[in-house]
Amino acid sequence: MSPMQVRDIASIPSEKWRNGKGLTRTLAAEGTDWRVSIAEVECDGPYSTFEGMTRLSVILRGNGVVLRAGSLTTTLTPFASAEYDGGIAWNASLIDGPVTALNVMCKRHIYRPSARALTGPMTVLASATAIVLAAGRTCHAAASPEGAPLRIATDQFAVFRHLEHPVLVTPDPIGGKDGGFGLVPQLVIFEPATV
Repeated sequence: MSPMQVRDIASIPSEKWRNGKGLTRTLAAEGTDWRVSIAEVECDGPYSTFEGMTRLSVILRGNGVVLRAGSLTTTLTPFASAEYDGGIAWNASLIDGPVTALNVMCKRHIYRPSARALTGPMTVLASATAIVLAAGRTCHAAASPEGAPLRIATDQFAVFRHLEHPVLVTPDPIGGKDGGFGLVPQLVIFEPATV
């Protein structure tokens, strides 16, 4: 298994969105190829545009967001991954108040991204890059049944880059406390688009 980086989510400083209308914490990035962040969306308004990028969002806290651009509509709902075009000038309308969102973006045609709730054990395939967000619940990652699993504590995240072997990621069966990033762990995976 490649080296794993584990950090507290709260240790990542907030920065302004590209358009200055919100705050985000960048958990991991690979130059301009891909990025994973947590954003606080507190009011209605425009989303930043990222030409040539595929975007995924998962609402971690709050009731959701409706994105509109002309006749196009995308609804972001709690704990469901929604994919949309980063190059479109979306305007966001909050559903009953502010939200915390997990945001994933990557260059289209180079990577195939996915984001899913970790409600049970999941395997990350070799050659993938993965980010485990242990929101509200400790997770464990093991590269083999014989090896000791690596611990990702509640409200920490781990980054696995360029895996050489499959990794089994398992959340604890009992949830913890919401430290401001939701209660459901998330797994983000980037795979080559040609796979």
